[in-house]
Amino acid sequence: MNYESIDILYRSRITLLEHLEADGYDTTPYSKFSPKEIMEMVKAGPVAGAPPALMMELNRKTPTEGLHSKCLVVYTIGKIKQKLSVFTQKIINSEESTFDAKTTELIIITMEPIGANFHAMSLLCHNAHSAKVRYFQAAAIVNNPMKHVLVPKHERVPVSEEQALLKENYAKKSQLPLIRYHEDPIARMIGLMPGDIVKIVRPSLTAGESVGYRVCVP
Repeated sequence: MNYESIDILYRSRITLLEHLEADGYDTTPYSKFSPKEIMEMVKAGPVAGAPPALMMELNRKTPTEGLHSKCLVVYTIGKIKQKLSVFTQKIINSEESTFDAKTTELIIITMEPIGANFHAMSLLCHNAHSAKVRYFQAAAIVNNPMKHVLVPKHERVPVSEEQALLKENYAKKSQLPLIRYHEDPIARMIGLMPGDIVKIVRPSLTAGESVGYRVCVP
């Protein structure tokens, strides 16, 4: 693996850890590393598989109702597009797997672009196993998309607050504008699931800020 790829893995790992820290996970066990250490981690694993040394298992600092308590991050250096189902099912639904979809969400980092088959596989995992699976191309998260100047603030609305919100806005969930599950990069980044409502806050020249809501759909 060349230095450019090592640099992508290094910088994307920083972004991912920052994001997971903001999402409430304890990232302390994985927070100190260098490009050299990433290179050694890659060497420690199979060339075409998922290096065990790159895997991360994080716990949420404070248990939160409606959110997973654990997050499993798996890296794959080899190409998995053509064997995506087998690769993913082996993690979440094989006989030797200890993955529990009720308590753990899964993030898979790949070097390949995330296309339609990845979106479809994530939705299949949700429908068939009630599993929350997200795929990210390492190069796409070298910089945190949540911090881009053109990306407004996105925030998931807790399920416990949805009814009050809809009543206040005289709306049904089905009447809200849509945001696509997993296909939308920000929806994927903040981990929206079908049925979730997201609050979007944009700057406004007249009101200071403009608040809107969208509902996540398959």
